Amino acid sequence: MLQVLLSKTSAQLLPQERNGIVIFGSSALVLQGVDLGRDINELDLFVSEATFERMTKRFEKRFKRGKDGEEIPYLVPVEGVAILQSFPGIHFHDALSHACKVEAAEGFLVGSVYDIKKWKIAHGREKDLKDVEAIDSHLKGKRTSRE
Repeated sequence: MLQVLLSKTSAQLLPQERNGIVIFGSSALVLQGVDLGRDINELDLFVSEATFERMTKRFEKRFKRGKDGEEIPYLVPVEGVAILQSFPGIHFHDALSHACKVEAAEGFLVGSVYDIKKWKIAHGREKDLKDVEAIDSHLKGKRTSRE
């Protein structure tokens, strides 16, 4: 499902937009080999405020409730994909500078496991805290395999 969402999203974006997009959230974790123990059927994309504003001319804008009940705007280029301009605890320029390339990401940059962990801790939902445990397990496994 994730690969289908990536392909459909890629087809909707202008070539110049791809460089300013970071795959974030659970999808980014799965693309980097973190086993979350569940299927991922959504794709979160992190963009700058300026990119978000430009994209509002082309994609439907929706709102979801944030942790504190605030309305968070997001754009929908295809169902199952959310383009966001903010993730609590993370600044876009940091996410972009820490992002990496992953072969399965179809040319998109992928958010750092460490940045996503910070966001998941800040978000604090039950599923996010379980994901933090999976991230820690993944990172511990990587350290062990290097020793």
